[in-house]
Amino acid sequence: MAYDLIVVGGGIAGASLAQRMAKSGARVLVLEQETEFRDRIRGECLQPWGVGEARQLGVADALRTCANEMRWVNFVINGQHAMKRDFVATTPQASGMWAFYHPRAQEALVAAAAAAGAEVRRGATVQHIASGTKPKVKIAQSGGNAEVEARLVAVCAGRNPALRAQVGFQTRRGSIPLFLSGVWVTNLPAEMDPSVAYIANDVVNGTVSALFPQSADHGRAYFGFHPQTCPRLQGNGDYPRFCQEFNRAAGNAIPLGSAQPAGPLASFECVDVWVDHPYRDGVALVGDAASSNDPSWGQGLALALRDARVLSDEMLADQDWAAAGDRYAARHDRHYGTIRTVSGWFYDIFQRLGPEAEARRARALPLIAQDPTRPPDMLFSGPDLPLAPDARARFFGEDTS
Repeated sequence: MAYDLIVVGGGIAGASLAQRMAKSGARVLVLEQETEFRDRIRGECLQPWGVGEARQLGVADALRTCANEMRWVNFVINGQHAMKRDFVATTPQASGMWAFYHPRAQEALVAAAAAAGAEVRRGATVQHIASGTKPKVKIAQSGGNAEVEARLVAVCAGRNPALRAQVGFQTRRGSIPLFLSGVWVTNLPAEMDPSVAYIANDVVNGTVSALFPQSADHGRAYFGFHPQTCPRLQGNGDYPRFCQEFNRAAGNAIPLGSAQPAGPLASFECVDVWVDHPYRDGVALVGDAASSNDPSWGQGLALALRDARVLSDEMLADQDWAAAGDRYAARHDRHYGTIRTVSGWFYDIFQRLGPEAEARRARALPLIAQDPTRPPDMLFSGPDLPLAPDARARFFGEDTS
């Protein structure tokens, strides 16, 4: 069977791409391995610039059905309140962060794709992708095997090295040595404000705690750490230690209270992994398949929606989808490169350990306290903001005599 577009992976990026292309009249097939989406401790905070991408893609309404908007963010440094920011008033998107339970958002988006006319096959495992002018995909399902072809295949299946390698993509890795643990929690205390995102950095130990409320009672809690300073947190037996480390890093300034785990607790290595120019020979990589930014400053969902929006923009503007794929890849390299650069600077200021990092913070943090515009705002307002030549110097306080 022939399609215009085959989307491998029906998650956030894949379903969003499929919905837009199907709504525009393309014949779209979505192949999703999971018959039911599960909690796998993935990103559940969409930055304001990602909300803007969702609006342009036409999926914001579907996401909004399961999202809580956090208009405000409370920043805490070493247990002390540093800043409360109103995202609606201070971002180009005039939006707060959105938080949602990841499986619920996936179901909402894949349903929207199907309603727009995409064919969605659940429980479909992709065995092989053959690139070319008419790329082919071999599928295994309970009903047997099949082979389908399309004008373009979009791989939106997360960090799947096997699928990338099949079509000749080479990955690159950063070198930021962090782990991020996360757990879905319930029974949050009454003093927790659902309109506020809570982020706290302990810059002495290079740790970070964050709580993103999804309702008055549920939210996602994260704790990021250097593996040499904290044993890995894995499994709900480690939840008491998670709470202890979370509260220590937050200086008890985040209202976690006696919240209880509502899902699994796990830790993951945080490392930038990306592919240069994520399009070749009829196959495009989208979302985490193209790049994952993990120092970690919560850019994954916004980047996924950006990729889906840019690729669909290019395909809808040009019948030559090979040329459209190449333009998408070039644009991806630019916007991901900006995010990777700036998130690396944030790591240098807030999480890097050692005497040089301590000296940098001693210079930079007092200046940032006086002028909160010193940090570049790409991580909240998006990579389209111009990155000034002196942006790093201003952030690091190297522009003063």
